[in-house]
Amino acid sequence: MVSILCSLITGGIILLVIGKDPLLYFGLLFTRGMGTSLGVIEAIIKMAPLLIIAAGLLPCFSAGLWNIGVEGQFLIGAMLAGWAAPMFSSALPYPLYLAAVLLLGIAGGMVWILIPAVLKARSDINEIITTLMMSWVAINLVSWLVKGPLNDLSTVPAQTRLIPLLYRMPQIPYTRIHLGLIMGLVSLLAMHWIIRRTTLGFQFRVMSANKKAARYAGMGVARLTLYGLLISGGFAGLAGAGDVLAIKGLFQGGWNPQYGMTAIPLIFLARLNGWAVIPLAFFFSFLAVGGEFVARDLGVPAYFVHVLEGMTLLFFAASEYLEKRWLTQAQKN
Repeated sequence: MVSILCSLITGGIILLVIGKDPLLYFGLLFTRGMGTSLGVIEAIIKMAPLLIIAAGLLPCFSAGLWNIGVEGQFLIGAMLAGWAAPMFSSALPYPLYLAAVLLLGIAGGMVWILIPAVLKARSDINEIITTLMMSWVAINLVSWLVKGPLNDLSTVPAQTRLIPLLYRMPQIPYTRIHLGLIMGLVSLLAMHWIIRRTTLGFQFRVMSANKKAARYAGMGVARLTLYGLLISGGFAGLAGAGDVLAIKGLFQGGWNPQYGMTAIPLIFLARLNGWAVIPLAFFFSFLAVGGEFVARDLGVPAYFVHVLEGMTLLFFAASEYLEKRWLTQAQKN
């Protein structure tokens, strides 16, 4: 909470420097984002992919592994869903169709992180670099595919065929919120339970604390590395497929909501606690929704909320450093 408060104060100073009223900005941000039913519903809808991605990053980061290429895995899953859904919808019963498209998204995300996972497991090559580079490849690959082989030639914009409304992801009864939210909550809390209560989760945590000790204890570090990275890639692909099936209804060229750039700091702010991710995911979603509303009224770019998110992570890192330094000095004394 302190890091969030510090980021809001620093954001207010930045707004003053560029000639904007910070009190007016934050007042509108909170009233438009949380003060209206539309803002709350939109924030909850935007939570769904964040929760699903966070569910995959939780075991990955708990194992001391870094998947920075979430954007690429998300886009691969989304592109595969946009391509396959129109075909599968006419060939499969609805439950099988929905499961097949979501599984295809999971497979796409896992395949896209497979090379970095193998390189990390076999040769200990830095996964930060490899996942990030694979993400850039994915961004350009899906752009080429949707403008070329997968392009719906019946429309002018570069996009896949439109998924009929009948074959979109169902909504929670009496709401506009799709079932992706339930999927995200269940996935996140299941992963939290696995990390805290199962042998696999214990092995992940030991590997993060001391990889040499994990090897000495007979744990398969290479196998655990593959598991951690593949799980995170699979959930990122699932989030992409779910967003296409529930919200977009197609895959567009140049579309990249950058959920990964929000989910990564979110996990660390929650201190790798699945329960804490939920309110933080809502807060970040509310910032994004409120930022879009305020951008039209005050002329502050919508991406200013990403600046706030980045500063929140910086202040969190600073507080962690100061806390560890204080504990070290206390132990010496």
